[in-house]
Amino acid sequence: MSDTTLRSAEGLILTVLAVSYALAYTVRRLRRRREGFGVGLPIVVGVTLRLIAVVAINATGLSSQLRGGDETTFLDLARVLAGTPWGRGFVPHGPYQLQTVVFAVQIKLADLSDTAMRVTQIGIATLGFVLILAAVYDLAGRRASRFCAWMIALEPSNLFFNSELHKDPLMVLASGLVVLGGTKIWQRLDLNGVLLAGLGGFIGIETRSYAGWFLVSATVLLLLHSALRRLDRPGRSTPVVYAVALVAFLSVPTLLTITSSKSLQTLQQSQTANSTGATAGGSSNADNLADEQVDFSTRGAVITNLPKRVFDLVFQPYPWQLQDASQQLGALGSMVALAGLLFLFRFAWRARGHIVSQTAPLLYPLFFLLIAYSLSAGNAGTGFRYRSHIVLLGAAVLAVLREQARQDTADSPALASAAEDLAPHSSDPVLLPA
Repeated sequence: MSDTTLRSAEGLILTVLAVSYALAYTVRRLRRRREGFGVGLPIVVGVTLRLIAVVAINATGLSSQLRGGDETTFLDLARVLAGTPWGRGFVPHGPYQLQTVVFAVQIKLADLSDTAMRVTQIGIATLGFVLILAAVYDLAGRRASRFCAWMIALEPSNLFFNSELHKDPLMVLASGLVVLGGTKIWQRLDLNGVLLAGLGGFIGIETRSYAGWFLVSATVLLLLHSALRRLDRPGRSTPVVYAVALVAFLSVPTLLTITSSKSLQTLQQSQTANSTGATAGGSSNADNLADEQVDFSTRGAVITNLPKRVFDLVFQPYPWQLQDASQQLGALGSMVALAGLLFLFRFAWRARGHIVSQTAPLLYPLFFLLIAYSLSAGNAGTGFRYRSHIVLLGAAVLAVLREQARQDTADSPALASAAEDLAPHSSDPVLLPA
């Protein structure tokens, strides 16, 4: 065994141990205030399946189909950054995106191999999962969090994309921080929740800026909604309402600039490029995955055509759009997303009247990320990678609504039985007035 191979193996083993310890520590910390937060087994199963997927892809000839050229670009930039002194490009708002900085730090500190960095990516994404599961526990209890944990552990698109040397694991972590922070805001107007959500927004902006700003917008609106429903506590809610109103007022010029004709022309050019040069998850050209081009050149056109792109993001690629392994994975994700959507509608109907109150910290990020990714995606190859984030948040909403429906069903027979016990039976003696 060569020295290079030995160092790579040592780095891989140490990375697996470090990631396992970090996840176990996080679960223990979250369990201190959440009795019965039993997500350990599904997390272990999920991480194991993701590690097996990495090994399986490395051992087959599918790597070129499943892992696109963006990985090579990010790694090349990371190696350049790793060769520079500390502090040059590593700081926030530097010339490199956050995922490139994360790769560069690992290369500079430990000269980790690509496979070892994939393990780190799995750890980052799983940490985001754990934070979302903690939020589900806070919203609906331990059964819902355990049910959600198993859905996330076995969901096929996240099973693959969590190990990509790409932006997606960091975006999952950003979503987890925003969801858990938003839950604290929703339930208690907790300042710690604002800090957590703010950290998630920062990670999102530094990784995928447009999606990060949508996460920030979701947090701001959730904060306003939470304050308005807590007007019975004016000492805490009133300052929040005024602060959000001030932020909204100061943001108007920026919003007008972002939605100006010049900015929307840039968005339209990106849409056209994505639609005409479709790639299967960033790999080779796959024109069969190109979405129908839409017009996003004006504010009115965005409002009119956005529903079409939302539909494409959720349901494509279709079963007949299968030319390689990457597209087959995307079609499998489409079937899972469709099944999840049907169950989501079912439990949403059963839990009607409680949907927003139970799931607002999940609904706001879900809705805003759906819009962000729909504006960006122009082909199903990119779309089903984005959709993995939507499916993740949708699974959390489904778990919460399912538990609410279970509770409503359990309460109904009890109420009926109580009413029957209180009602007079026909065989009971009836006292007549004298």
